[in-house]
Amino acid sequence: MKLPGNISYLLRSKENEKLPDIFNEFILDSMFQMSSYIDCCEYRLNMLADNTVLNVKDFGTGNSGMRKVKDIARRSSTDVRYGGVIQKIIDAFKVKSILELGTSVGIGTMFLARTNAKAKVTTIEGCPETYEFAKSEFVKRKIANVNFINDDFDHLFACNALKDKHFDLAFIDGNHTSEATIRYFDIITKRYSNKKSIIIIDDINWSHDMYSAWKEISSRVPDSLRINLFRMGIIFSGYVMPKEEVIAEIFKWNE
Repeated sequence: MKLPGNISYLLRSKENEKLPDIFNEFILDSMFQMSSYIDCCEYRLNMLADNTVLNVKDFGTGNSGMRKVKDIARRSSTDVRYGGVIQKIIDAFKVKSILELGTSVGIGTMFLARTNAKAKVTTIEGCPETYEFAKSEFVKRKIANVNFINDDFDHLFACNALKDKHFDLAFIDGNHTSEATIRYFDIITKRYSNKKSIIIIDDINWSHDMYSAWKEISSRVPDSLRINLFRMGIIFSGYVMPKEEVIAEIFKWNE
């Protein structure tokens, strides 16, 4: 059994009562937009059964090689519970522009894109074959509000390929190292975030290294609400909310 980076999460009582009303009432306890949520869950199930073999180039762990889509999905896909939280955030905060670092086979991307067809999603994937596979799946389903980019994150930022773009929400789900995660957070918040913005960092307990990244990032934004949902950390900047870190539980919603 792999222990989480934040073992204290398992020992501390959850602090949902400290969360702003909008988070509890409109996110944890709110109803889903069922049609879009079901579509995302079905896409995830399709990926978990897909035997397509891809030559994966992994820029984060360096664990490259031939892999079946279903194995990629099993190891790295967005859990439906967290996907639901993301959709509720997009809906409650009227998010219109989204940046995703780490498309993979597109499961997280689907949760980002299907909440609101008018929201524009820009998703970045470094691996050429994974990028082509995910893009083709969205074309098949006629989902038109996603801009797929095949590039290494560092090269993308160095070339300023996102020049003049600003985002309401950024989902960082690639290159699971502390140094890279902190670097991407800094770049996004300084160059590409709107005044009111939400940053979601996935897998903050994937390793001790990733949890240290979460703690460092959290310490850099003391005037923002930071929510630790165990798998992911969420930072709300520019909103009138408590200025603290809260450990929250996502498992009590209405499905």
